[in-house]
Amino acid sequence: MPVNGVRVGVEPCGVVADGDAFVAGEMERCEADFAVLAVTHKAEAAVDRGYFILSEVVVKTSQHAYCVLGRASAWGDSDLLSMELQLAAYVGLKRVLAPELSESTNVTSYARTLLALVSNTAGVPVVVRVRASEGAWGRWNRVRMLCGHQARLQLALELGSDACDLPQWRAEPVQLVVLPTRMFVSNAARYPVLRKDHQAEIKRWMDHAVAYVIRQSDDDKSADLVDYVRYLRFLAGTLEDPSAAAAASAEYRDVLQAPLQPLMDHLESATYETFEMDLPKYDHYEHAMLRAIQDAPQKELMLMVVGAGRGPLVTRALRAARQAGRPVRVVAIEKNPSALVELQLRNAKDWGHQVTLIRADMRGWVPAERADILVSELLGSFGDNELSPECLDAACRLLLAPHGVCIPQSYSAYVAPLSSTLLHARAQAYGGGHGLETPYVVNIHAAHILAEPQVMWSFSHAQASDQLLGDNRHNQRRASATFGIGASSLVHGLAGYFDAVLYGSVGLSIRPDTHTEDMHSWFPMYFPIKVILSHASAIHG
Repeated sequence: MPVNGVRVGVEPCGVVADGDAFVAGEMERCEADFAVLAVTHKAEAAVDRGYFILSEVVVKTSQHAYCVLGRASAWGDSDLLSMELQLAAYVGLKRVLAPELSESTNVTSYARTLLALVSNTAGVPVVVRVRASEGAWGRWNRVRMLCGHQARLQLALELGSDACDLPQWRAEPVQLVVLPTRMFVSNAARYPVLRKDHQAEIKRWMDHAVAYVIRQSDDDKSADLVDYVRYLRFLAGTLEDPSAAAAASAEYRDVLQAPLQPLMDHLESATYETFEMDLPKYDHYEHAMLRAIQDAPQKELMLMVVGAGRGPLVTRALRAARQAGRPVRVVAIEKNPSALVELQLRNAKDWGHQVTLIRADMRGWVPAERADILVSELLGSFGDNELSPECLDAACRLLLAPHGVCIPQSYSAYVAPLSSTLLHARAQAYGGGHGLETPYVVNIHAAHILAEPQVMWSFSHAQASDQLLGDNRHNQRRASATFGIGASSLVHGLAGYFDAVLYGSVGLSIRPDTHTEDMHSWFPMYFPIKVILSHASAIHG
């Protein structure tokens, strides 16, 4: 079973005629989780016969099928290949590896054979073996496109001595990373190890839950595979523990989520609780409120929290007021009647009845006195996708004094082209056939961001709005950007980010290059596109 969370298999060189004996003997001795073995052996006559005889079958029973990946033995004979896949499905093999897609491969013929197999044979995913080298991605991409982006196609990526950083491949459906024994070097104790640059690349792949195959090179038949397996497990054990924020968000990697609609829907307590776990976000809000209170005129201030939820910003507002040593009246406005019950409880238990609670929609409530400071966390992953400008415009107009301060003061939206086979496939399957017509909130992981994010537009609430209530023309935005994409890639959509100025120099960001440390309240947006674009196109946002 996997050790240190990593699955390691072995692929011996030469011929293994009895797969069951190999699994029970050599594979277990090597402490491997699985083995890569040929499906059949010397079975050319099986096509004329119409069936395999026992001596031609490598894995003969389903007893060990769970820990064997089949390897297609005769790519030139499509009839034999079809029989092998049918046998693999019958025995219960989890995957079958196609022969290597190499520089000398006739790509069109290879794709034609592959498409016929995956279209007509049910059950077993077919894994295309590719060596990470110049031109390899282009060959794989041609095969993938000629096969119509078949979901059953997967990748086994074999690394070589020159493979150091492969972000392009992490956007692809890589299930196996193959390490030939000749890639290793011997340490002082004559045990196999990897160079430091190779170690770094292997660790990057360990963060993508792939399985590893130690392939015994033809010129290294004396290599004892158990030493290589143990080394990989040792390497996995040296990985740094993830931060609390990374651990909290790991289960949401590449999971498509519809953006929240707090204006339309009343959020549940569990959703509020998830938000409240993001302490760095509230630390920044508290700092912004403290700065705003300190900069405000010397008088008793009124601070309003709009969309108060269960009250995390109210708690931070009271703390900021104490730190500033200033008299501040705090008003919490919330339209969710269930959340208002919890606000009443907290006002009695935690806040000493210092807070005025108002059950109202921020867009329509008219107070007797306007606020000096208005605070909201109604921001979405694209800055404006939770109706923040519209709602805050109305709130600023009705609730904020003429020279009052809104927190946040402004926010900007950014996009970048993204390549991810996984995200596009999941979006295509989402929402009953309309999955490519809607954006998603995603903790993007199995993807390659192809260019630096560029700003699309910004919204500002620096001062009270004098716009007419209900007139939203000033919030209309349109933008265009051109991205230069260096490496050959497919574009499956756009990744969306935002950053915000809370007050003065205090801000928040989910942009990759300026991301607020350990903050996890907002995942990026994913905007899928219906027609996948090649890297040669100029991508406009």
